[in-house]
Amino acid sequence: MEHRILGERYELVEQLGHGGMGTVYRAVDRRLRRTVAVKTLSAELALQPEFLARFQREAHAAAALNHPGVATVHDVGEDAGGGAAEPYLVMEYVAGQTLGQVLKDGALPVAQAADIVGQVLEALDHSHRHAIVHRDIKPANVMLTDGRKVKVVDFGIAKALSEAVTRLTGTGVAVGTPAYLAPEQINGAETDHRTDLYAVGCLLYELLTGRPPYTGDSPFSVMHQHLAAEPVPPSRLRPELPPAVDEVIARALRKDRQDRFADAAAMKAALTAAVAAPQAVPLRTPTTVDPAAGAAVAAPSGAERASGGGRASGGGRASGGEPAPQSPPHSQVPQSPPAPRRSPARVVFRPTAEGAVALLGCLLTLVIARADVIEVGQFSRVALLAGVAGAVLLLWSARLACAVVWGPVAEAVVVWSELARGYLGWDTHYVIIALVLGVVAALCLVAGYKDARAGGFALVAFWFTGLGSVWFFLDDLQKIGVFYVLLLGVTLAIGTQVLKARIRA
Repeated sequence: MEHRILGERYELVEQLGHGGMGTVYRAVDRRLRRTVAVKTLSAELALQPEFLARFQREAHAAAALNHPGVATVHDVGEDAGGGAAEPYLVMEYVAGQTLGQVLKDGALPVAQAADIVGQVLEALDHSHRHAIVHRDIKPANVMLTDGRKVKVVDFGIAKALSEAVTRLTGTGVAVGTPAYLAPEQINGAETDHRTDLYAVGCLLYELLTGRPPYTGDSPFSVMHQHLAAEPVPPSRLRPELPPAVDEVIARALRKDRQDRFADAAAMKAALTAAVAAPQAVPLRTPTTVDPAAGAAVAAPSGAERASGGGRASGGGRASGGEPAPQSPPHSQVPQSPPAPRRSPARVVFRPTAEGAVALLGCLLTLVIARADVIEVGQFSRVALLAGVAGAVLLLWSARLACAVVWGPVAEAVVVWSELARGYLGWDTHYVIIALVLGVVAALCLVAGYKDARAGGFALVAFWFTGLGSVWFFLDDLQKIGVFYVLLLGVTLAIGTQVLKARIRA
């Protein structure tokens, strides 16, 4: 991009993110010779005479915040180089990722999620004591630095933007991402520091489950749920979560502000106690979801990179204006002894479709072993061993059981098929079919390895497509040996991945 100079001082070097309300750049402060993040706001906002004054007032209030968890506001101004005034905000440059980017890898371990949210609550407690309500807490506005520290960005513009949009649209609906809007924001009612706590509850829910508490086909559907529906308890999606964590999230997501936590410090104390509370060790089977890897559910849109290596929402908003809430005495939460370490071998008896497929594979493998379908080497014994091992592993991971038991079943099927070079020769059509099967097998194997929720189905498909391809290309003497190597390698790879996920959880 061609370098622009804003206010004869800030050289825009690289665009980091773009949204409906503005664009974020990495820039250089030519006067102080330091790297900063600059957010330029939509030119149409400048058409409102009152907006610039309001925007500067709110940004100046946010600049007074001095906390390690708050991205510092350095400057605010407007540039008229293009003819029309262009408001901009200069912030501390933060190297790292937004939580929106972190969540692309799935849900986080409970301890890490609690630590991140605890840091967010500390930053909000500081801002609330200075009469600053953020109003747009979401993954895109929370940075995780390279040192695993949290920085909350976009303080100072949410209130100004929401008031400006109200004037533009004639409605009282606040600016924000629907997945994190509190009921009072949706209704256009008065907001206060407890509005931020509602958004933090949504954030904690997503960090633990990989998805927001409310999802829908449209923003209106999501907003309606915020007003009228109760979220699914997080422990329903991730069974090993302590029940006390469910209670913390449920209280933060109360529709009436009066029923939420009194302040950010009280919520942090309750969350810390909930994570440390002892709990019963659940019995776990592959028939439950594998929570450690989390759901690969896309975070809501609007996650542009914010001040630094992350992204900021184009609808980023700042706050200011309200009187500081009175700080009641902190809730006295009894501290519990640390929870005992859970064994990676834990099982939970909860039938799922994936578990049923694994069980069917166990039965078919045992039938194949007894019927001597393939009278080559030790295949019958290997099939018998796979069937027994799969039945045992089914109590631990359905995905791993599918990886073990469906290999012999697929081998028996392809042996009796006619897709073999010995029958068909090197006919181009059949070569292409076999190559496509090999490519599909590779994709299925990758999907089975990564998908902790339903990877067993992909592994079943891998065995049939992969062995079909192998059976066409290899000589008879090589086929059974390749099958044994694949069976051992896939079992070890999936088993190692499942074990690591359980240890992290």
